[in-house]
Order: sequence, then structure tokens, then C-alpha cells
Amino acid sequence: MENLDFGKKLIEVRKQKGLTQADVAEKCNVTIRTIQRIESGSVKPRSSTIKIISKALEFDFFETSTQNSKLKSNTLLWYAKDLFNFKTNTMKKISILTACLLLFAFTFSNLFSSKAQSANPENEQKTENQSFDRLIFRDGFLIIMKNDKYGLYNSKSKVIIPCEYDKLEIEGNYAITFKDNKRGLIDKNLNTIIPCEYGKFQIEGHLIFTYKNNKQGLTNLDGKVIIPCEYDRFQVTENNFVFTSKNNKHGLMNLDGETIIPCEYHKFQVENNFVFVSKYNKNGLMNLDGETIIPCEYDSIKINGSIAIVTKNGKTENIQI
Repeated sequence: MENLDFGKKLIEVRKQKGLTQADVAEKCNVTIRTIQRIESGSVKPRSSTIKIISKALEFDFFETSTQNSKLKSNTLLWYAKDLFNFKTNTMKKISILTACLLLFAFTFSNLFSSKAQSANPENEQKTENQSFDRLIFRDGFLIIMKNDKYGLYNSKSKVIIPCEYDKLEIEGNYAITFKDNKRGLIDKNLNTIIPCEYGKFQIEGHLIFTYKNNKQGLTNLDGKVIIPCEYDRFQVTENNFVFTSKNNKHGLMNLDGETIIPCEYHKFQVENNFVFVSKYNKNGLMNLDGETIIPCEYDSIKINGSIAIVTKNGKTENIQI
């Protein structure tokens, strides 16, 4: 295949696959300029370069007959043997070999430099054929910039998060977004887990503790809001319950966001499968399903096995529970 035909074929295959020149350059670990020069026909790519591009684009550019391939192979072998025959055209052949060695050294140096630059997570590159000012590759994220604003881009899925953020911070598998002094969270697939509307948040395991207007809430890593930001504080227990507090009153929820006991008790304590509650200095007893066992009308309550010993107005009685 002629080199000019290869450049035309590269354009055809690249467009069929919906790739930009930058995408092909990234896949093949070469510069965009190299791809541009090949497609324009201004350079003749080596067979090794053609093989790299063929493999990256999953397309066979060497669809020639076995006979032609054999002929080319024999011709190249003949020229190679003749090149090292110094009995004829000695000075010319030495000059050719010297030029080849220099070209090889230059190419190897550029290739090594290109690989080292691509491996640098802080590497910044100017884009071509894109409407962005700059690309920044960092920890698996492709950050895009336009007019000093930040966004994100996924070259495989062609998903773009617009350049509308004041700042982006990469932490592990997530990008923290900043906009108007608010924070949000995006994963590596560019799914928005939480919008950019929280004063701060904290990731603990599969949960995200969110804060907005001095109130706390809870979201999971799928972006589902478990508890809206309307509580003064809360605590997640080991058995997946959530103690909630609002206006100095306490309640109980689960991690499905369901309210088990509303936030209306002044004191709140869980022991075994019972919840000791207090309202207006009177004590009661509930279970972890939110059912009232003993109403809040006693001065004190103690549990002894299946008996609740209650005191009211100085009198004590036993209640079967």
C-alpha cells in the first residue's frame, strides 16, 4: 500500500470510528503532529508505525496479496545486503548508514521523551481540533479548561462535563468540584454523585456526610439522598441505624432513609433491642421498629428480663414487655 493511500485510509477509518486526531495520537502514544502529517501525506510512515496504528484501530492496513508481500520482502532484503556491500559506492553507502543511525537515535530519543511526558500525571497539553484551551491528565481523569474554568471529558464515551467550575480536585476515584464556594462530587465515569451545592462533605466508606447551611445530611455513593440536610447532627451506628438530632430533640432512622422514631424526644438511648425515650422529664420505652411499648409517663423505667419495672408518683409496678 502506498504511504499516501495509508494516510487517506487512516482518515477514513478514524472518522468511521468517531475518533479525533488527538484520540488516535493518544491510543498510539505518538504526537498529534505525527498523525496530521501522515494524513496529509507529508511524511512516509515506517512499517512499524503503520503496525502500531493498525493494532490501535483494530484494522488491517496490509491487505495486499501474498505475492506482492513476498516481492517487497525480497526487494528490501536485496537492498539491505547491497547497502552493506562496501565494494561499490563506498562513501555514498557510509553516508546513508550514518544518516540512518542518526535518524534512529533521534527517533528513539523523541519516543522516549514522549512516553515520559505522557506518564507524568501533571502533564498539560494544548488540544487541537477541540474548543478547549487546555487538557490536564491527572490520576485517570481528563480535565479540560476554557477561560480559566474547569470541566471533565471522557474520550471513550464522548461525555463532557462543561467548563463551569472554579476548581477541580482529584481524590482517588473521584473529582471534587468547586463552584461559588460550593462543592460537588463526580466519579471517573463522569456521573454526578452530588451536585455542586454543599458547603462541605466527607466520604466514609459507602456514605457521604453532607453539610449545607449548618445542617447535616447523608448521601450514598450512588448519589441517593438518604437523609436531607435538615438535621443539626446525626450518628451512624454499627447496626446501620442513624441517631438524628434536630432542635435539641432526638430520633431514629435507618440507612434506607426511613424514619423509625421521629425527632421529638429530649433523651434517647438504645439498649439491646429497646429504645429508652424521654419527653418533658417523663420516660417511656419503644422498640427498634418504632413501636411504643410504654408511653412517656413514668418517672423511671428499668428492664429485668421480660419485665419493665416502672415508677410513677412514688409508686412502682411491673409491666410485662
